[in-house]
Amino acid sequence: MSEQTSNIYQKLAKVRKQVEVIRKNKSGYGYKYVTEDEILAKISVFMDKYHLSLVPSIQPGTTRVEPYTYKKTKTTGKGEFYEENNNEILVSADMVWSWVNNDNPEERIDVSWALVGQQGDASQAFGSGLTYSSRYFLLKYFNIATPDDDPDNFRSKQRAAEAAEDKMIAEGIIQSFDETVKHFLESNKDKAEDVKKFVSKYAKGGNYFAITESALAGKLLAEFKETFSIKEE
Repeated sequence: MSEQTSNIYQKLAKVRKQVEVIRKNKSGYGYKYVTEDEILAKISVFMDKYHLSLVPSIQPGTTRVEPYTYKKTKTTGKGEFYEENNNEILVSADMVWSWVNNDNPEERIDVSWALVGQQGDASQAFGSGLTYSSRYFLLKYFNIATPDDDPDNFRSKQRAAEAAEDKMIAEGIIQSFDETVKHFLESNKDKAEDVKKFVSKYAKGGNYFAITESALAGKLLAEFKETFSIKEE
């Protein structure tokens, strides 16, 4: 399917698959975080590839600019504690981030969001709020993991989760296979050796309960029914 014929959800799913984990790349304010430029570097290339645009907008009449005063504890050169008033500006607004399919601009997804910024100057507070809004919108929209350590550790956890799910699916199929075999042998006792020989091709020693891959379990069940002419009820 070409990008021109993919719908907007399919395109966004492709972007998400490419950016599922980004390692934190900067320290500041007592914690590690992923910078906006790091996120955009990962995402913008795929927005171009899949013909997507992201349009931010502020809801009319929702912008609020107000003074914000708080106390901060400090120490003197003699080690004495005192509280200092800090006067800053708080800017907030309701936002909408709109994904647009460039191949079909009428196809779009509008996501309600928010902007909050706090600085000593109103314009700085507004810019800070936009940066935070952009950064966290992209992180949360695409469910991007931001580990402190090697991203491969995150991917290994993903693979483990996928393997666990596949094993659970395989167990369900094997349970169905076991019931099918027992039901078949109830009326075809003379076929016991044939069944044992058939199963041994898929499971060592004929122990089909040891199968943990859903694809193999599904193939075992399907071919058993075909080989022994078992019709679906």
